[in-house]
Amino acid sequence: MPKKRKINKFIKELLSGEKYYSILFYIVVVYLLFVYVALPSVYAFSPISYISAVVSGSMEHTQPTIQFTYNQWLLQHGFNSSVTDSWPFQNGINIGDLAIAYKATPQQINVGDVIIFKATYQGVSEEVIHRVINISVVNGTYYYTTKGDANPTSLPFEYNIPYSAVIGKVNAVVPFLGYPKYLEYLLASWI
Repeated sequence: MPKKRKINKFIKELLSGEKYYSILFYIVVVYLLFVYVALPSVYAFSPISYISAVVSGSMEHTQPTIQFTYNQWLLQHGFNSSVTDSWPFQNGINIGDLAIAYKATPQQINVGDVIIFKATYQGVSEEVIHRVINISVVNGTYYYTTKGDANPTSLPFEYNIPYSAVIGKVNAVVPFLGYPKYLEYLLASWI
């Protein structure tokens, strides 16, 4: 009987929310519900195809650097304000933001749009959130070249990205909600 009481006491404490391990238990439960119930439901019952946390500063518009990496770059490559003023995310996308993407057909992705795509660079496979700066069509297949707004040039893996590597077109950004993923990313990089 004492063993049963100990188990009952532990369960009551676990569910109470008053002990540190109880709070940790609820955090884990909420995370699991979000990842395994809420997100799949969103993907199944809405046009959202992907949600990704921003873990890199490559799309941040930080002064004075952005003047050279984005504004000057655009002018040097023939993009004037009459074209770029209609582009989404004029103020960039910050670390810790949550990017919400929709599956788009190849024809629905335009120069200036921000996409999420899968890339492998130096043996590491990652999701990249960058702006489309060029589109080419070869034998009916769409290829995209991207660049992070805060990067001086496109990185080697950003040239001729096939449509099959595109996860989605970013249509909305929610500030700060991506920080848990960013912290996980930092911890993984330190280990």
